[in-house]
Amino acid sequence: MNKKIIFSFLLIFTLSFTACEDYLEVQPATGFTEAEVFKSEKDIQSAIAGVYTLLLTEDAYSNRLAFVFNMNTDVEMSGVSTNTVNGNGSDLACYDPKPYWTTLNSTWSAMYKIINTANDVIQGIENSDLYKADPKTQPSNIMQMYGEAKTIRAMVYLDMIRIWGDVVFRTKSSTGDENFAVGVTDRNVILEFLIDDLKSAEPFMKNASELDFGVERASRSFNQSLIGLLALTRGGWTLRPDENNPASKGHMERGKNHEVYYDIAILYLNKVIQGKQHDLKLSFKDFWVKQNNWETPVTDDVIFSLPMLKNSSGEYGYFVGIPIIEGSHPYGGASGNLSLCGEYLYSFDNKDLRRDVTCAPLSYDQNLNQVIRLDLARLAVGKWSKLYMNDPLGSTSTKGTGINYSWMRFADVLLMYAEAVNERFGPREDAKECLRRVRRRAFAQTSWSDKVDNYVQSKSSPELFFKAIMDERKWEFGGESKRKFDLARWNKFSEVIYNQYYKLLNWGRVANGAYVPGIDQVPGSIYYKNIPDPINSGRTILDIKGIDEILQARPAGYTELLFATSWYSLNNDTASYEPRNDIKWSFRGFINYTNASSVSPTDPLRYLCPYPSKVITDHRGAIQNFYGFNF
Repeated sequence: MNKKIIFSFLLIFTLSFTACEDYLEVQPATGFTEAEVFKSEKDIQSAIAGVYTLLLTEDAYSNRLAFVFNMNTDVEMSGVSTNTVNGNGSDLACYDPKPYWTTLNSTWSAMYKIINTANDVIQGIENSDLYKADPKTQPSNIMQMYGEAKTIRAMVYLDMIRIWGDVVFRTKSSTGDENFAVGVTDRNVILEFLIDDLKSAEPFMKNASELDFGVERASRSFNQSLIGLLALTRGGWTLRPDENNPASKGHMERGKNHEVYYDIAILYLNKVIQGKQHDLKLSFKDFWVKQNNWETPVTDDVIFSLPMLKNSSGEYGYFVGIPIIEGSHPYGGASGNLSLCGEYLYSFDNKDLRRDVTCAPLSYDQNLNQVIRLDLARLAVGKWSKLYMNDPLGSTSTKGTGINYSWMRFADVLLMYAEAVNERFGPREDAKECLRRVRRRAFAQTSWSDKVDNYVQSKSSPELFFKAIMDERKWEFGGESKRKFDLARWNKFSEVIYNQYYKLLNWGRVANGAYVPGIDQVPGSIYYKNIPDPINSGRTILDIKGIDEILQARPAGYTELLFATSWYSLNNDTASYEPRNDIKWSFRGFINYTNASSVSPTDPLRYLCPYPSKVITDHRGAIQNFYGFNF
């Protein structure tokens, strides 16, 4: 995509129509009136571009929403090695964030800046002569941009709900003279409004193939997909506070009439599928290679992609991706700070083509030789790598890779549709076909009979099919920060994290010779050696053994790297064998080494964030924290 034109609109708009810092004060201070700002299609396009530019800030989707708000699951994992609360309150990964974590407030403010700018644009369009003159009988440029603003607003509200639960709800432009002592609105009320709001805009929006900048703008398919996700969120489970006991971590609850919302999801997700605007044409690897080369085909997997800009925004390939040490090469550095759980690598079928694209047990040194990098929480996300770039950014480049953030993919739509149909009607044939479509891309055609057709056919009950959906989303979206949201709405968060804690602990025990029922063999060690790179002369790559098969002895010429064996060892201070510290404490806000015996897989897990301290103060008592965040 050529982003130069759209970003010229961003600059024009942000200079003339930027929301003020406080989310209640969004009236432009420049003297522009609605009549002036919205008098032509070009003016409205500039206003819409202003909403997009706010999405791309670090406190929004360039950094925080893309990956900083991750929690440790059976997919993404950041090792936490202490039971001591981080002084800056950032212990979100282990379910123990604090209201004084400054990132909470900066992201809260950034999200409301987007929402209020979208509100201004929506109101400006509604009051414009162009909108009033539009017949509203079919898609048009004006109605597309109107729906675009509403769709982006709904996306941001959904992400806020998934982070905080109930939030302050504004749908009108604010002049800043409202009472600051406003409270939050129930999340279900917000979700229901957003669903109806997007429904009203959907018939008048255009397909990505009809839009300049394609999937870098909110299209009709994205509107439909988002309605489906909003409906699944409304129909799913959520953590609710025990209002008479703020110290309680709350309880999981499903809203009334959830069947109605699964039916809405089925209807609108099926519109995306039947619309045939998107497909899974590229191979899984080729899809990600193109993403790393700033190529986003309009009619393939991506439905909505936030348009990052080279050397300015976006940290895919840097923060999320394969680590690289800066050197004389043209790729610059990459931290690869977001990691996958080492055990996740072994959850894949050995023939699943997604495994080696998603999971990278390596990094690159300053000479671009591969270096082994695999442990409990040191498995890199391989979907993003600067080494995929045909036109590297330069030897000193780090952040600002410009790689787009693909917020919604067609694979997501297929699996959500299969999930919703199964919830209402069991594993109906159309649901099975959606699962098959995702798995066909995941396996070579020679394996389809076994790994696709037979596999899907074996999921003959609603329970088995739902478990298959859980697994498929786990394998499809590794590193894309979706797992925490899925586990929450399925009411599976507690169960999965409880089982993951014991799985990691027991892998360490078995690797050290203990007997654990149901666990026969685990990868105690892996073995590796460097061999010449057949493609790049002068470099070396890794030959790794112990992933496709579990080896009991070191092959000749290979170096041993302790894997699960190192997860359970002798503590010299206590003179007893114990799990490693990052197993003890990585899930500590829910289950840890000191409370494990009293935790149940049905206990509520506190996956929501606290309201920022500044928000509590600014709202003068109208907002308060629950879930034990003040205790």
